Amino acid sequence: PIIDRIHAQAIETSLPDPLVASTDAYMTSICYVGSKSLSHVLSSIERCKERLLAVGAQSSEARKQIIDSVMGYWKDQPGVGVNIVDKLLNYTILSPNSVIEWALAKEGTRLSLPYVYEMVSATIGKVTGRVRQVVRAKNAPGQLPEVRQGMEQTVERERKSMKDLFQLMEEALVGWATGSKDQAMQSGDGSTGNEAMIRQWGERWLRVFRRKFAVEEAWYLETEKVGVEEGMVGVEVIDGVGIGHGNGNGAVDGNRSAEVEMIE
Repeated sequence: PIIDRIHAQAIETSLPDPLVASTDAYMTSICYVGSKSLSHVLSSIERCKERLLAVGAQSSEARKQIIDSVMGYWKDQPGVGVNIVDKLLNYTILSPNSVIEWALAKEGTRLSLPYVYEMVSATIGKVTGRVRQVVRAKNAPGQLPEVRQGMEQTVERERKSMKDLFQLMEEALVGWATGSKDQAMQSGDGSTGNEAMIRQWGERWLRVFRRKFAVEEAWYLETEKVGVEEGMVGVEVIDGVGIGHGNGNGAVDGNRSAEVEMIE
């Protein structure tokens, strides 16, 4: 009821996004109740999961407010806040895009904070890890054609999500690196020490994550070129038939496959 009253008051005062104020109070309360330990906060999140999911589905600003509330509550122990944000990603209460937007879109000074880099890097790692997982699953031997077709669609969908996320990062970081973002150009010419520092951090982040994207693209192209999982290098193909270096106990009539031992 208290949260609902906060939301009603936000509507009455015509705030741009009424969900932000009530979400701040709600998430801060969850952090307070769960402040004894990580297991306590996870238990609190689990109990409040449905409402948090509903809030996040309605407003991108509310999703970013969830992160703001967590990191604000744990400002003296930001590592704990980063861990909680990671768990919220696992629950799909937060999206990778909302984490990147929170970290990069508003304040350039966040680029110099180690825990912000840790949060972004972990988020990117989840997305790229998911892509690698579905690519390996698609290339697993013995797939039925209809299953493989479905996996190919999943790969394309996950790769598109990954590319969109890197593009979001690119746009934000180029703004900080070139000094074109409004928040970075406080003096009008970008010549202050603070603005120069933001540009330098923007350039460093840009190099790191451009390289990361290039690595993921190279991995995907190489994996697709091979056409099989990375571990299948020990299988020979003769006249279109896969011949495994096995232990010889496959059926003679060909109704069963030989047991394949991989060659390192």
